[in-house]
Amino acid sequence: MTTIEDIYHQIKQSSANTCRPFAILKLVPENAGILEMYQEKVYYHNVNIVKNQFADAGFDIFVPTTTLFDKAFETKFIDHKIKAEMVYCDVDTDSLTTSAFVMHPRSSISKTPLMLANHTGVIDSGYRGSLIGAFRCLDSLPYTVESSTRLLQICHPTLCPIYVTICKEDELTTTERGDGGFGSTGK
Repeated sequence: MTTIEDIYHQIKQSSANTCRPFAILKLVPENAGILEMYQEKVYYHNVNIVKNQFADAGFDIFVPTTTLFDKAFETKFIDHKIKAEMVYCDVDTDSLTTSAFVMHPRSSISKTPLMLANHTGVIDSGYRGSLIGAFRCLDSLPYTVESSTRLLQICHPTLCPIYVTICKEDELTTTERGDGGFGSTGK
């Protein structure tokens, strides 16, 4: 098992982006089918992070199953079947810190009748549950989101580049919060 520290040092030595802070996203697919969706995407995303001085700030996530919005102004929760932890890498101090992150809508969501109901999903640093997006359909006609559609992207709050590593759930740090989401910290 490669540690986050090992990944940090490897990226720091080989990337055009490591003259400034970056983040490492530990991504846990729920099953083999979800893993298969992400393997190629993660590979090419990471090549971009390492080789491109102007790397993308976000990492797109997939809708895992076809979802039908069949009622006007309906809100549905789409479970993306992935768990994650983000580690912020400060290259000036060589420090690694578990960090909150956000899920923003991709710009292409504007081509659909959907919106992210809470506009930006804030994922607290201690949350270890499945990443879920609450989507509202603004159309009175039925709308289908196909499997593998990318509606959201994960970003660090500073919009620094993100290197992604696929790992197993036991490689995420254990927290008091655990998997409590959507209103679990209060009203």
